[in-house]
Amino acid sequence: MSDPRVALYACFAALAFLACGERGAAEQGGAPAPQAAKPAGLAGNQAPAAPAGPSVVHVVREGETLWDIARAYGVSVEAIQQASGLRDRQTRRLSKGTQLRIPGATQVVDVLAKKAEQAKAEVLPPISDGAYHRLAAGESLWTVARSYDVPIEALLKRNKLSGDAMGTLRIGQAIIVPGISQSQVKAAEPSKPPKGFSHEVQPGETIWDLAHSFGVAVSEIMAANGLNEDEATNIRDGKRLFIPGVEDTGHGRVRRKVSASERRSLAIAERLGLGSVRAAGALLHGRVEARWIRAADGVGRFPGTLLWPVHSGSYVRGYGSGQGGYHKAMDIMGKMGWNVRAAAPGIVGYAGDQISGFGNMVMLVHPGGWVTLYAHNSVNFVSAGQRVNRGDILAEVGSTGRSMGPHVHFELIQGNNNCDPAPLLRPGVRRRDGKLQRVERATWTRPDRRPKQVRCAKRQKHPIALSVENEDPGQDITPEAQQGPTMEAPAEEEDVP
Repeated sequence: MSDPRVALYACFAALAFLACGERGAAEQGGAPAPQAAKPAGLAGNQAPAAPAGPSVVHVVREGETLWDIARAYGVSVEAIQQASGLRDRQTRRLSKGTQLRIPGATQVVDVLAKKAEQAKAEVLPPISDGAYHRLAAGESLWTVARSYDVPIEALLKRNKLSGDAMGTLRIGQAIIVPGISQSQVKAAEPSKPPKGFSHEVQPGETIWDLAHSFGVAVSEIMAANGLNEDEATNIRDGKRLFIPGVEDTGHGRVRRKVSASERRSLAIAERLGLGSVRAAGALLHGRVEARWIRAADGVGRFPGTLLWPVHSGSYVRGYGSGQGGYHKAMDIMGKMGWNVRAAAPGIVGYAGDQISGFGNMVMLVHPGGWVTLYAHNSVNFVSAGQRVNRGDILAEVGSTGRSMGPHVHFELIQGNNNCDPAPLLRPGVRRRDGKLQRVERATWTRPDRRPKQVRCAKRQKHPIALSVENEDPGQDITPEAQQGPTMEAPAEEEDVP
């Protein structure tokens, strides 16, 4: 077996560092290494060369960053970089097990424990509209929201957090929970392990499968296990991952327990006849009952326009694409951990994974009878019967169902037709280069007065003669796909109830 460092140096010589990780791992008989390969000199069990003066070797644990390590030891990031042979590009992507030389240190420090101590010592400004909750091991913003029965949007707004950055929160971080007193703060018990479950990755299992199976966001799994995007995409068979926030439901499954707010929403759904496969089938064909519309009216009027569902997402293909123009929807590409948001206010008519091809899907009923659909999510965060405002988080971008990469399959339905959402989207249709595609804008405020810019047609399945192909957001689609049919193969077959 060849020395993997030889392959590494050869890769550097060829200016192909990214390919190097895969090549070195292949020579060792393993799966491709993540993009952030261990620095030269730190491979295997060999420690980096000791600098002059005292030093220790610190082995990186899950959840640790270089900045956490530097602060715990009281040395600069630059000093650790120099002593360990780290390049700038590697400082953000340390992998578990990497060995770092800590100059000037005389004993190894428990970085996570030190970080928690430092966080507790932090002086927090007084607040009058809530109380501070410090994140414990295994906790996320979602677990805090469920624990205190507070909407996730309220936590994001009060803490001035981006919904797409929730996976970056760490142990000990102080989160303001609005509407509670200090006496209501639920502190973690140090003697008890964090709530969760240790899972061994099975052959062929992906992080999307784990999110789907356990009802936990991909971003939560990444944060709990210190995974970067490359590592999460390429998790290896046999790797043990901590799935946070789940427990035995008592029915032979390990999942999150239903929260109080979810129980209230599901009770509303049951009373209205929402949430079932039958309801999903009706909504897919625009058959919206009057009582569903009245329930949706409780959140306000339909604004006549639609919010772009993935804040930083990019257009892949649109209405009328696919063989024979069958694809009466828009595909929006996103990244792991990004959120799917409500395009308009309404009530959740369906949130589940029982409709073939769509994977995890959410359908909203809007005032006036419009319906929007968001499919292929890694996990849904809302329940049938729940009322949502424009911009509220519905789900996490995923790749469930017939899909080959993280994206949202987005539909606008009115009456018995699927309609082109492009003219209604605000701020517009964002392309991969970040620019907005030129689309004639329109506003649609009355169901019976459809703007001429908005095309509508009945839902179609793909041609039976063609085989079903997965929807691949990585495939480049020309802007012309937005304006009419292309000869591109179909993305999915939808078995509509």
